[in-house]
Amino acid sequence: MKRYSRLIALLIILVFLLTSCNADSKTPTLIVEDYNGIDIDRINRYEIEVELDTEKKTYSAYQKVTYVNNTGTVLDEVYFHLYPNAYKELETAPILFNEDIMSKGYVPGYIEIEEIKVKGEKAEYAIQGKGDTILRINLNEPLKEDEELKIELKYKGKLPINIDRFGYGENVFNFGNWYPIACAFDETGWNLDPYYSLGDPFYSDIANYDVKITVPEEVIVASSGNIIKEKKDKNKKTYYIEGKLIRDFAWVASENFLVTESYAGDTLVKLYALENDESAAKIAMDAGVKSIELFNSLFGKYPYGVYSIAITEFPTGMEYPGIVFINKEYYNKNYKEYLEQVIVHETAHQWWYGVVGNDQIDEAWIDESLATYSEVIYIHNIYGEGAGKNYYRYYCELPYEYTIKNISTDGVIVKPLKDFNSWDEYGLLVYTKGAMFINSIKEDFGMDTLYEILNEYYSRYRFHFGTTEDFIKVCEEITGSNFQDRINKWIYGNKDGGG
Repeated sequence: MKRYSRLIALLIILVFLLTSCNADSKTPTLIVEDYNGIDIDRINRYEIEVELDTEKKTYSAYQKVTYVNNTGTVLDEVYFHLYPNAYKELETAPILFNEDIMSKGYVPGYIEIEEIKVKGEKAEYAIQGKGDTILRINLNEPLKEDEELKIELKYKGKLPINIDRFGYGENVFNFGNWYPIACAFDETGWNLDPYYSLGDPFYSDIANYDVKITVPEEVIVASSGNIIKEKKDKNKKTYYIEGKLIRDFAWVASENFLVTESYAGDTLVKLYALENDESAAKIAMDAGVKSIELFNSLFGKYPYGVYSIAITEFPTGMEYPGIVFINKEYYNKNYKEYLEQVIVHETAHQWWYGVVGNDQIDEAWIDESLATYSEVIYIHNIYGEGAGKNYYRYYCELPYEYTIKNISTDGVIVKPLKDFNSWDEYGLLVYTKGAMFINSIKEDFGMDTLYEILNEYYSRYRFHFGTTEDFIKVCEEITGSNFQDRINKWIYGNKDGGG
């Protein structure tokens, strides 16, 4: 979720109709052959069949997970996040702006597990954690290292009235963080964090997805991955979708979507709009195409064949693998700067979070700071060095100088989400101060050296997780300099140390 403020503007967009149903896509799902040491057949696989009831605002699903024990230890249980349960009550729902919802009356959401089988037999399980957002599945026999097992889940969900990641508004159904997803297991063990209301509290492994989404025939779906084909049956339509080497799977649905397409290198860019506005559509598509082409050349090649920009009722911008949710109020030629800015930021997240993962609960600064500074890089390259400097000054330095005087903060960027005082502190440190740290590298070593650092960091940690320590190590290797004083000032320093 991004730092951009809400703007008052109406959405208008250009497009033409989605191509005919039942036609198979010729677009490849992956456009790279180097998976950076990942055995694509030895990672978790999600096979999901889900049907949306647009009248009742509910969905039902059958999910089969081929879970591969890559944890390095023997497992007696496996854990999944049940994020939708955080929406059972408005007070605990992770909603950025809820004043409109409160005025209309909140309709809660949830996910209800109906049955779980492991290796074809009914399994014992427990729902636990804050807000019932953690699912523990007990295994009848230990799962050894490198072994795999089949886990089947039947569940139904209720969408809340909500214009955020998960929920419905007037025109769009948002399906972000909507299904049971395996918890990450690292050197600390299972990561069983709740769905925090602050930040993007997600930490998930690369996996493969095969998803079938059934909707009323008039509904159009945009999603992560690659829509392989569509099939109509009576008054329903099913989308067959393939996602490979992605960290999550999100989708949105609307009767009003209009779709236009363009290419950025080998990647098909699809823009899903709610109304017809040629000017806004050009701005949005240009921002998506130019940012992919630029980041391809500087950071490393985007590995996926499809990238979707969905204009929704989400209040700002939100990244998921292969798809981003963009606020419909930005979709207006009168707000060109904001529309371009948010699309560039969320597109940068396809590199920083999507391909190079990080623990967004304990080290949220990594992907957010890199995505924020990628905006500066974009402006620098598209509009010139002077424009880049002005952009950095206006969107990083000045907000930092103003905000640091008006909020309480210890100035420490690397800390868990639960330790941030507020959204204001989170935005100040995770987005702004972190981007200023990146800029300090550019100032002292030059833009070309910074590009070399980002390219190496991307190359080294593609499809894996990167940490603060990993990023600093790359910086020191490329520059030949010790970064201890620099990280003391910017990463771990007090509020007076980063100005």
